[in-house]
Amino acid sequence: MKQLFDYLPVVVFFGLYFLSGRDIMLATWGIIGATTFQVLAGRLIWKRWHRLHLVVLAITLVFGGLTLLLRDDVFIKWRPSIISFVLAAVLLVGHFLRERNLLQRLCERLMVSGFGFVVALEKRDWSRLNLAFVLYFLGLGLLNLFIAYNFSTDFWVNFKLFGFTAIQMVFYVAAFLYFYKRMPEADRDRLFHQDKKAPEPTKKDDEDDAVRDHQ
Repeated sequence: MKQLFDYLPVVVFFGLYFLSGRDIMLATWGIIGATTFQVLAGRLIWKRWHRLHLVVLAITLVFGGLTLLLRDDVFIKWRPSIISFVLAAVLLVGHFLRERNLLQRLCERLMVSGFGFVVALEKRDWSRLNLAFVLYFLGLGLLNLFIAYNFSTDFWVNFKLFGFTAIQMVFYVAAFLYFYKRMPEADRDRLFHQDKKAPEPTKKDDEDDAVRDHQ
């Protein structure tokens, strides 16, 4: 449920854009409202503020507000790039400041929740994956700006919906294949031959470190 909840602003944006006959201003109002609702509803449901959602809300309010105030859609087009650059910066800083980088901590939390155990990857493998995500987010942000400044708004919206989704799928499949290849054989067997039900995940106060599809 929470993963679907994270995509609410994007769904509202695309829905309003296409249903309104490609009205980017209405879609901008929609994504501002949906992002605000996401933050407030998340607080009511999970009893805490999700810091990543707060950052996305701040970016949306600034760039969405400029779009509506100046009637210039270039600002809302900057939004995905700014979010991507922020995620890349957070992952890069965490790569050097912590023993276990942010991506490793997130994946280990997800493994405990989904599998009931943590796959023992080497530190260099986590470092490579973390840097791959840094380059991925950086490249995604730059590509978004290239599309925004060289093509029409309609093309940008369609490419954001279909092109970026395809890029995301390819990258995440490649990342998983690398993860699977570097996984110890014992963990592979354990992953596909689990006889016991995975334990309930423990609640973490720093869940907001999660890095997901932000767009």
